[in-house]
Amino acid sequence: GELGGDFIGTLAKILVLGVQLAAVMVLLPRMVRILMEGLIPISEAAREFMSKRTGSREVYIGLDSAVLIGHPSAISTGLILVPIAILLSIILPGNRMLLFADLAVLPFLCSQIAPMTKGNIVRMVTIGTFLLIIGFYVANALAPVITSVAGEAGFAIPENAAQISSIADGFVWTPLAFMWL
Repeated sequence: GELGGDFIGTLAKILVLGVQLAAVMVLLPRMVRILMEGLIPISEAAREFMSKRTGSREVYIGLDSAVLIGHPSAISTGLILVPIAILLSIILPGNRMLLFADLAVLPFLCSQIAPMTKGNIVRMVTIGTFLLIIGFYVANALAPVITSVAGEAGFAIPENAAQISSIADGFVWTPLAFMWL
């Protein structure tokens, strides 16, 4: 009867949400990769321009880690880390952060690891898991500050959220180090 209908409705919502998250995880890195591919010719031109003006000195042009997002091991590792991140958010003692939209950012984290591991997915998953563990604790410590700044900036904090944080900003340890100075 009604209990079965509630279960099926909830299951349908979960499945739709899962498909939406999967679509974001597939499309976001690809869109960013396309944008970053457009920056590579610009960075080459900037490097050539600077090289002509600096003589024999070698010039490096900094680009975002997103230029590596197209590496197959980054996407694969990001997808493998999704259930690991969800499990960690549940089992880590003292963790109060539950990832959702930021799960799509995991391939960006992995893209930074790919060159160091030569695309070895096993090593990337191991390093990524370690970074997630550290990141959860950093994000929990930074959540009060991030929540406060977001509120002051006019961000609409979700009704049921005590605090907010993210992988992109909240997992970065350097602000936490400066807070402790």
